[in-house]
Amino acid sequence: MSRSRLKVLFLVESLSGGGAEKILSGLVRGLDRERFDVTVCTVVDCGPYREAVRKCAHYRTIVGGRGWLYRLKYALVYRFLPAGWIYRWRIAGDYDVEVAFTEGLPTRLLAAAPEGKALRIAWVHVDLEARPWTQGPVFRSLEEERKAYTRFQTVVHVSQTVREAFERRFGAHPGSRVLHNPVDRDEVRSGAAAAVEVPEKKHFRIVSVGRLEDQKGFDRLIAVLARLKERGWQAELVILGEGSRRRELEGQAAALGVADYVLMPGFRQNPYPWMASADLFVCSSRSEGMSTVITEALVLGVPVLSVECSGVHEQLGMGRFGRMVENDDEALLSGLEDFLSGRESCAVWRERAALGGREVSYGSTIRKVEHLLEGAE
Repeated sequence: MSRSRLKVLFLVESLSGGGAEKILSGLVRGLDRERFDVTVCTVVDCGPYREAVRKCAHYRTIVGGRGWLYRLKYALVYRFLPAGWIYRWRIAGDYDVEVAFTEGLPTRLLAAAPEGKALRIAWVHVDLEARPWTQGPVFRSLEEERKAYTRFQTVVHVSQTVREAFERRFGAHPGSRVLHNPVDRDEVRSGAAAAVEVPEKKHFRIVSVGRLEDQKGFDRLIAVLARLKERGWQAELVILGEGSRRRELEGQAAALGVADYVLMPGFRQNPYPWMASADLFVCSSRSEGMSTVITEALVLGVPVLSVECSGVHEQLGMGRFGRMVENDDEALLSGLEDFLSGRESCAVWRERAALGGREVSYGSTIRKVEHLLEGAE
């Protein structure tokens, strides 16, 4: 790699409103442009982070266009063409480093690239043992997926627990690394101070953020809210995000009699004023890799209650910076009731969250990523 600027490709499914896509947007913004010439390629041309990425990187897509042409390319990529053909047709370039930034199709496509000079890196953001979503839609078997990862010199895991789950599922990888997600404290805090209208609190406010999908566990959070109401506790729940389960969640809240206590304002590019208004931030996910929004809540000094899932122990300092409970409905109910009753002090946990937030270093993490891209140990 003798160039003065390394040519780096990040391949990602889309730039939708998910955590990995948000992290990629912040990552490419932080890379030293005098050392790295960055291209982001999406499989599908969609998502709110496209404009942010275009400001600091070249942007390409595999499945673009509209109408019948879009539908044709989509079918070819997702159903018919071999991964090697797609790589040669729409991805290949004169890159020094090629990064599959998300699991699934980006990993399968870069694994099909011919051997060459490019350093190949796979990024794992989820616990593939607890949530093996890539089986079936992307890989036909566990062995096929395992072989795909052997084609990468380095596999990056966003938390130690994600790495351990990966190794239990696929075996140890000689180039395995753990790198926590870069979170920009200044961006989070300035976002929280922005002039954004947030409805006034009527009750104790619980805030959660994520895609409206089964993984995030918002259905059980709504169910727990209803049980708290039955026990005489008044609280309001704000869920920031969008997804396929919106109507189902709205129907559940209505059926349980808590529709007036549940706000779902949709995806917010700047969720931080909403998060800062919370009495308590809650993570109810059935599985995670490393929850970016938990780190952002710590940066804002918001008390955190999280069920136990991958990454949470590392983020919350083994319970020093936020309260952790077992990953089930009864534990979540008990934890929330502790805060509502005052058995757990929001003021105390706010101070502890702030301590955790001070340990977040965007610059240090970006430097580690730069060393990784340069092939440094």
